[in-house]
Amino acid sequence: MFLSSQATFYTGVARMRETTWIIDSKSGALTVEGLQQSELAQLATDLLAPGKQVNCARPINIEPLRLSSAQAMNGEPSLRVFRIYHNSVVEGPGRRSVLQTAGCLLHCAGCIAVETWPLDSGVEMEVREVVERVLNPEGEPRAGVTVLGGEPFLQLDGLLALMKALKRRGQHVTLYTGYTLEELTSRCDARIEDILALTDILIDGPFVKELSENAGEWRGSTNQAIIYNPTR
Repeated sequence: MFLSSQATFYTGVARMRETTWIIDSKSGALTVEGLQQSELAQLATDLLAPGKQVNCARPINIEPLRLSSAQAMNGEPSLRVFRIYHNSVVEGPGRRSVLQTAGCLLHCAGCIAVETWPLDSGVEMEVREVVERVLNPEGEPRAGVTVLGGEPFLQLDGLLALMKALKRRGQHVTLYTGYTLEELTSRCDARIEDILALTDILIDGPFVKELSENAGEWRGSTNQAIIYNPTR
């Protein structure tokens, strides 16, 4: 669905020509017809206050999960899930659906998700249901799925089942962890190796509050590394 409008703008005493503004209501993409790029930049300067970097474009006020329609049963792979949301543009490349797992033992000072720390927080869900919710059509168009925590690597069996299911559905997966890649591989656990082999982007390392300034895109602090295809 596209929304469009036409307007005539004035800059100082000069009358600018009529322009058409087209907004994709799903992706938010803006197309402006009738202006050169330099004219558009000047118009934005005239109309808007100076911009500032906030490094935050994730949906807000997303409630944690309270109930699931199918509790883990019959030996099916499961995960404890704290929150699922869509349309984040800061937790990996593009517009993404996000799964936030429950439980973390690292307890980084300044963490923005302290509510996910308790191991009994969130809701235990079958991986099958998690995938259905993460890939809900309301999250389209999506560039991929991001899995973060809590700490996803506390739930190796469920995380591996999830990664396999997402890759079968052709999803690009970004995975966050508070452990470094070296710490993970030093465990010599075949499940970890399999998870990393299915990961397109790994963002590793604990959050360090003192290193949070100018961390750049996707990272919380500058000590964290963005690792593409970590097993390669």
